[in-house]
Amino acid sequence: MAGWGWVARIEAWEMQFVNCAIFPSFTKLTLPPNVKGPEALSFDPRGGGPYASVADGRILKYLGLNIGFNDYATTSSLRTKQQCDGANASAASTCGRPLGNTFNFLTGELYVVDIKFGFLVVPSGGGLATQLATGFNGIPFDLPNALDIDQLNQVVYFTDSGAIFLTQNMTQIVQSGDTSGKLFKYDIKTKQITLLLSGLGGPTGVAVSQDSAYLVISEYIFSRIRKFWLRGPLAGSSEILINLQGSPDNIKRTILGDFWVAVAVMQQQPIQTSSAIGLRFNGFGNVVASVNFTSQFNGNPISEVQENFGRLYFGSLTENFVGVYGI
Repeated sequence: MAGWGWVARIEAWEMQFVNCAIFPSFTKLTLPPNVKGPEALSFDPRGGGPYASVADGRILKYLGLNIGFNDYATTSSLRTKQQCDGANASAASTCGRPLGNTFNFLTGELYVVDIKFGFLVVPSGGGLATQLATGFNGIPFDLPNALDIDQLNQVVYFTDSGAIFLTQNMTQIVQSGDTSGKLFKYDIKTKQITLLLSGLGGPTGVAVSQDSAYLVISEYIFSRIRKFWLRGPLAGSSEILINLQGSPDNIKRTILGDFWVAVAVMQQQPIQTSSAIGLRFNGFGNVVASVNFTSQFNGNPISEVQENFGRLYFGSLTENFVGVYGI
């Protein structure tokens, strides 16, 4: 009974996020000068961070109010601080542009996907990442985007969103109907990569369930979340879990096993803007909570919502800060 009481307290805390309109405890963790685009976030095995993948090719670690963000890792051996610090994604061929990043809690290594340098791993303690793969079966990745780790079975799942995302034109991407996206599996023990699923419409997020039975995958182009079964009688098959009113990006699992997904709802009139929406959903496809931080992100979309130690952390492709909401 004591365990259920703890769960009830957690759930009561979570409900404060539902459809909130005023955010008195929203704060900004400001990035270094001229740095933008903390697209994906992670926390290390000790809860330190957030670690943010930013547009100039670095992964930065937050060290507290007095220090702010410091360099933690890079993905490009060609990178120099003079040329790259503060650069934007147009310099990715030299500087790198890491997107998804997730820690292996067993080893302390940080696994990363980069739009130019593929699938990589950063040694425990940080530094230059080691490239693990730039393609599959002789075919280069188009745009590696998101990843998650099954910590128990030591397997990394990552997505390739498809070449259409290289246009960086979200309207064009959504209207393309492109189905070149893929889902891959990397076995840390055997170092083997396997293609699990193809024909995806812009897979921009992936997360493994708490029991390692299935994955949830964002399909940005088709405004939906797909479930892919890893175990059981349906293993190897997939189904549509949720159809959304906007385009979903990164997905992160909560401590209780639900998931947060960042959703962009585009509005064309009178000017093009996007609502910064976070939805919490469960493995049955039920949305159980929502947050709207559109004003805090100046009408730009968010790329990630992640829960950690009683707070929600928000990433984006455009801003010079990581947003935080919570006590």
